[in-house]
Amino acid sequence: MPTLTENRKLRVLEAIVREYLASAEPVGSGKLVEKYKLNVSSATIRNDMAELTERGLLEQPHTSAGRRPTEAGYRIYVEEFVGEGLLLAQELLQQMQKMTEELIREQEAAARNLARYVSHLTGESVFVGLGDSVFVTGVSNLFQKPEFRTTEMLNEYFYMFDQIDDLVRAVRPRLNSDVVVYIGEDNPFCSRLSSVVARWNSENDLIGIIGPTRMDYDLNVGVMRSVRNFLLK
Repeated sequence: MPTLTENRKLRVLEAIVREYLASAEPVGSGKLVEKYKLNVSSATIRNDMAELTERGLLEQPHTSAGRRPTEAGYRIYVEEFVGEGLLLAQELLQQMQKMTEELIREQEAAARNLARYVSHLTGESVFVGLGDSVFVTGVSNLFQKPEFRTTEMLNEYFYMFDQIDDLVRAVRPRLNSDVVVYIGEDNPFCSRLSSVVARWNSENDLIGIIGPTRMDYDLNVGVMRSVRNFLLK
């Protein structure tokens, strides 16, 4: 059973991930103490942050006290706190159900509509793979994020986009569950990004969200589970 200290460190990690997801800025101990009511001093939180950094779950991009999560930190966050994902509002679920029903009936035309809706809902890029056809939308969403201000990141994304058919084909046999979260180096699409991929009916039919490692995992996992559940009805 985790100790109180270990539980606190998990809460610190969770808080830092949530803050970084929202701001894309390193998080300091003062904000955590003030906002999350951890009932310990800033010095104690700084010690926890230092230990989490030593474990490879946080990193310090500058000499300031602020920390941001590593890929390993995101992985712990997903495993410990995301679970089934965010429960979507009823009106969003109804719209998604309508589009997934159209996808079952009309396939390719409806796949584009579903992908656009999921991209609008999540603010990320989305692909749908039906047999040999792959549709991608939401490319412009990523260019608005701070991670994509570097030429290196843009070049990697465009390379991924050019290879998307082959990448989707390669990821199909890798899926070991119905909804899979790939983070950073584990991500078969791009090692600088994360993805949440769902399949239905057969291994040939996939839908996936692709975005920065700073994506909203709670929302994206919830959306993928909802889409898959509707498609299986």
